[in-house]
Amino acid sequence: MLAERINPVSKIRVAVLAAVAGTQDAAAGPWPAGTPATEDTVATAGALAGGAPVGSHHLLEAMLRAENSMAAKVLRELGVDPDAVAAKIDELDPETTTDANPEEAAARRMEIRVVDDEVHLILRDPETVTVAKNVTELSNGPIQGVGPVAGLFVPLWRSTNQLLLQIQGMLEPEPEEDDASAAGRVAKAVRTVLAPRLRR
Repeated sequence: MLAERINPVSKIRVAVLAAVAGTQDAAAGPWPAGTPATEDTVATAGALAGGAPVGSHHLLEAMLRAENSMAAKVLRELGVDPDAVAAKIDELDPETTTDANPEEAAARRMEIRVVDDEVHLILRDPETVTVAKNVTELSNGPIQGVGPVAGLFVPLWRSTNQLLLQIQGMLEPEPEEDDASAAGRVAKAVRTVLAPRLRR
């Protein structure tokens, strides 16, 4: 689950401060004491960003989904619909904003398909395509995980399976038990934000 990747919250604080300040020096300063809603919002934003830098859109969605937070209540009373915000975020091109980053741009061009008994991981970003073309030209064709080469494929296999299990966990029915912990609240918010998009 994504929530398991974001503990402790202090790591998210450091990452967000570094992203906002644009430097790792931000990690040296203390994070101001936050309310439970702030802690949940920052942790949820980090989980939504995954491995990419936290963007303002992650913070906005996390703020809207923080249950019983002052920010969420104000925005709802102003008529801001979280689902409408999510749709607008998906509609806009992040490359036209200061939230653009190469990792997320490349990830937006990826796709996972199942064809018969094969899983096809499709990467369309120009940089990866160029490197893949170079590699296949240098190797005189496709590279397979055979013999000693298999070890090179293990990290890709491991990452792909972890991603698929993570997505499966978000798409499966929510557990019956009500987890009121910080990690439970973050997991619920992440599921609320991502599951509808994964089902499109």
